[in-house]
Amino acid sequence: MNLSPSTSSHGSIVLRIDPYVRYQQRDDSEHLELLQAAANAALDMIAMTDLGTLKGFESLQRDLEKLVLLEKAGILNAQDQVRLALHRELRARTMILPGFSIISSESVLFSAIFAADTATTSIITILQHLGGESPTGQSQMPASAVCALVHAAGGIAIAHPSDDDHLSVVQSLLATGQLHAIDQTNPAISDVCILGGSGATTLDAIGAAFSEITLTAPTFAALRDVVLAHQHTAISFINTPIRRWAIDQLLQASNDNHIVQLPEAKSADLAPHIAALANAGGGIMLLGSEQGQIVGLKQREKALTAVSKAVELLSPAPQINSESIQIDADELLRVEVRPSASEQPPYVLRDGRIMVRRDGQTQAATSLEIRQLCQNPGGDGSDLDLPRSGVSVVSAQRRAGIWHYEVRDLRTTAGVTRDRAQGLWSYAIEQHEKLRDGSESLDTIKWTNQIGLWRTYVQGGRPKYDLVHRDSSGVIDHIFYGVSDWGLGIQWQQLINTYAPQLPVDTVTFDDENPAAPPPSTTAVVTQTVAYPTNMPALQFPPFQGDRKPRWRGRGAITRIWRDEENKPRFDLLLKNKTTDDAEGNEAFEIQEYHGVTRDQLNQAWLDLIQVKKPRTGIEVVETVQDDQSERRFIFRNLRNDEVSPHPWRMNDIEEGSIRQYAARMHLADQAINEENIRWWGNIGYMRPMRRQVDLIFRDEEGVDHIYYAARRDELIGEWHDLMAEYDDVVE
Repeated sequence: MNLSPSTSSHGSIVLRIDPYVRYQQRDDSEHLELLQAAANAALDMIAMTDLGTLKGFESLQRDLEKLVLLEKAGILNAQDQVRLALHRELRARTMILPGFSIISSESVLFSAIFAADTATTSIITILQHLGGESPTGQSQMPASAVCALVHAAGGIAIAHPSDDDHLSVVQSLLATGQLHAIDQTNPAISDVCILGGSGATTLDAIGAAFSEITLTAPTFAALRDVVLAHQHTAISFINTPIRRWAIDQLLQASNDNHIVQLPEAKSADLAPHIAALANAGGGIMLLGSEQGQIVGLKQREKALTAVSKAVELLSPAPQINSESIQIDADELLRVEVRPSASEQPPYVLRDGRIMVRRDGQTQAATSLEIRQLCQNPGGDGSDLDLPRSGVSVVSAQRRAGIWHYEVRDLRTTAGVTRDRAQGLWSYAIEQHEKLRDGSESLDTIKWTNQIGLWRTYVQGGRPKYDLVHRDSSGVIDHIFYGVSDWGLGIQWQQLINTYAPQLPVDTVTFDDENPAAPPPSTTAVVTQTVAYPTNMPALQFPPFQGDRKPRWRGRGAITRIWRDEENKPRFDLLLKNKTTDDAEGNEAFEIQEYHGVTRDQLNQAWLDLIQVKKPRTGIEVVETVQDDQSERRFIFRNLRNDEVSPHPWRMNDIEEGSIRQYAARMHLADQAINEENIRWWGNIGYMRPMRRQVDLIFRDEEGVDHIYYAARRDELIGEWHDLMAEYDDVVE
């Protein structure tokens, strides 16, 4: 489980905040200790809410400002350089918010928290007006005045009711819309945001309780919007230290294919689990636990060594990150497994076994699973022409005497049993079972190279076909049931036209619960027959200007992605089929062009072709947001480590001449992209090439552009390097 903020595909982010840190720093030496404690607690934000004072936050800020000033003056010594670097590193992980606590004239305790860039003079003015600037934090002003001033200053006012008298005050404030939140659940108060925290007075207590909030952006402004809109379902108060809470989530996920629980084990025992997690795309191995219970590690160093040795038993080696966690008297080892950035699965054990995670267990891969792991998007392109209708039984597993099937049509549904399946799914499972028990045979298949026609029938007044595909070694790896003839490639169409008249036509009466989509609005057009000579000369180009070339992968290519009048993405695609070699012996291909294909007409293979791995160099502007003063702020992704900045940057705060500043300025200029200034290779391209760097662009399957600024030319690999080479623009 990742303890850092996680962004979903819908643009939401889960943020963790401790809004009540009341630790009193004794001297300047504790500034970094405070920041380190917040980072160690895996918090995205903390608010310093000392009683009746802002001095702790002011002191922390002054320490940073002094170091920055010395740096600008060029007189920063080595010790201060280290302090400044730590300030920046720790603040990048946890945003520090200013705030205070105060007691109203009704004896109700309130906390007020503000955006990180709020002027401290404004907050101090509020405290002085309330008369609560004292160690006791006691004010003679009523609760309504506290809430009104905090709201006017752009802050969040949170009440801490402790008895029935306090409840009446809080209920009155909520009824008039003056109060924003309370600190913990109370049965007498409903439909209000619960923004709880630790109230930490020691460093160890920071994050002992916290709130987890789903936001549109990792900003204070987004947090305030949620609270002011009373979106209480977006906030969860967790009265458990964050790391203990995260471990509890892992312990409860006993059947998760991405989580493995083990007591201490030898490297030979750990290796299969690490391999399986890597083949599953990554996961967590929790050592010192078993069946949801903490048993504790006996020897941490021995466990760490076992993990390292286990990785050596794999080829290739996945990425491993180990972390020791103390839970009461027990110690656990949290091992995060990630696939290597440069190596593709499968991850194979030294003895040749390939392991996968299935039904919450680590098991040896089936032949189908091995083929799926080994599928290479850059292969020969034969999978680009698979049918787009019908269903396929992907896998079958027997549990408690009942067969469970994974059935795939336009979506994948796991755990289907025969008694739950209806229509075409029921028919597919029935045929699959007949093949398994031997009552049905595939001997009648009519083959053309790797594709075959097994059965033809009429269902619902329309012709349907059962089609098969075999790999290069002759093993049947796909059976497609109930395929309509719409959208089939030319090879499938030729197969059906040739053999369907030779087969008996049955009538099937099941109801088609997944009717075929209407025929695509585009049809294949043979645009040209071209020969590809084996020794083509290098292309020469004039000074930089835009251009467009198709990007091929196997037999398929994408020419461009564009938007129609309804602003929906459309795709121009090419498919080539080998024909007779030309007179000079060069390979010749017949090119089919598909213009204006819609997103829902693309099968997974075409979507895989569209996808390109991010470059491992440069910086991306992930999002821009506006703060309370309507100033635009920037959220960056560092492509070198894929880290997203934990807080948005103001342009004025970005270092002059830095890559961030360049990316922010270019991002504003690129709001309306001139495609004539881009050299496109399918849906990836480049612009503004410089001697050492270049700006790259990727247009995804939704038609959204992603621009990677200041990518270093000498670090480009894969298709990004090939893009530059395609235009003879590689700088060695």
